[in-house]
Amino acid sequence: FERGVDPAFLAPALEIATAMVLALCGGEPSEVAQAGTAPDWHRTIAYDAAHTLRLAGVDVPEAEQAAILARLGFGVAPGQPWQIAPPSWRRDIDGPADIVEEIARLHGYAHIPSTSLPRADGVAAPTATPAQLIERRVRRAAAGLGLTEAITWSFLPPAETAPYGGALFTLDNPISADMAAMRPSLIAGLAAAAHRNLDRGAAGVALFEIGRRYLASGEHLTLALLLAGETRDRDWQTGPATRASAYDAKRLAEAILSAAGVPVDRLQVQPDAPEWLHPGRSARLTLGPKVTLGVFGELHPSLTRDLGGSVAVAELYLDAVPPTRAKRARPAFAPPALQAVRRDFAFLYPADAPADALVRAVRGADKTAIAAVRLFDRFTGTGVAEGEVSLAIEVTLQPCDKSFTEADLDALSSKIVAAAARAGARLRG
Repeated sequence: FERGVDPAFLAPALEIATAMVLALCGGEPSEVAQAGTAPDWHRTIAYDAAHTLRLAGVDVPEAEQAAILARLGFGVAPGQPWQIAPPSWRRDIDGPADIVEEIARLHGYAHIPSTSLPRADGVAAPTATPAQLIERRVRRAAAGLGLTEAITWSFLPPAETAPYGGALFTLDNPISADMAAMRPSLIAGLAAAAHRNLDRGAAGVALFEIGRRYLASGEHLTLALLLAGETRDRDWQTGPATRASAYDAKRLAEAILSAAGVPVDRLQVQPDAPEWLHPGRSARLTLGPKVTLGVFGELHPSLTRDLGGSVAVAELYLDAVPPTRAKRARPAFAPPALQAVRRDFAFLYPADAPADALVRAVRGADKTAIAAVRLFDRFTGTGVAEGEVSLAIEVTLQPCDKSFTEADLDALSSKIVAAAARAGARLRG
């Protein structure tokens, strides 16, 4: 009764419960005793069918509204206004707004249009600059990739700035002697934060920070990331614990740059990275020959003594990201009507040449038919001459208006081999 049960249901409910107890437990039932009176749960709410449009912003026909309420157990008496009788178990229905909520829920929230609120007088229009918008996007992207944001000091001990080129600006009146130099890189602060976490028992840390570097040319907005310690725990299926590599840093850097609007498929990898990165395990990311968007790789071993091994880092120069056009609506997904064809090629290539140059050359062999190019194997050993490496590349060919014939595939293969030859590779026999 206290929960609003209709007394009309009490007698049959007691009979069912008594029969179940006797069948399962035995015994003899006593006489039924009833004390007090049941609360009167009957009530009606005046309701106007136009409330749904006015409160929820969705126009639901009156007949559909009445059908929805009937399915939910409400009594509906048409008139001006309607008289709605909630069922006994809906003690949460207090007024017309609650009825509108039920109708909108059953009609479907997807039918409610997204409408921006009108800008009131005195409320300024959005004033975020392009740089601020990029900063917001990359912060969300880095967090979505599993990195934890850190905020470190912009000041460092002068000795700690030496590996990163030294500090060009030193405070005359610092907070302390250990915070006198303006940082030329964000990596030093992240490395110190990782050191503190690892000393306190963390198996691994994945950090990022958005801040400014202070160079001769001024302040530069930068995103830095650092992966230290274990990135995967030891397991009987996967083997011993693993640490991050330069390729992990590159993957994260490309994903963050993509969020900033950079066409990552056009990025180039250049080997001349800063000296504080591990030689041979680091590189620059450039967009064309002149625009450097960041560096990635493993920290130099001389800087990782307190971090227990290899440390993968990246530093992205957000102020170098070229301006992007206004966002356009994403086109509808339209998968190709014809099935793609994949062909594998193995090339002999100079071991000291960047494989990225070969991949880009193959991709440019036919920009219409070649949909993707992927390097999937690198081999040295028997059958490969000294100073060379065998690179296996998978090329995805996508027909447009008609399927490829054997002659078409032969012609495309010839184009790919010729483009690879211009890059210094030859087809492996």
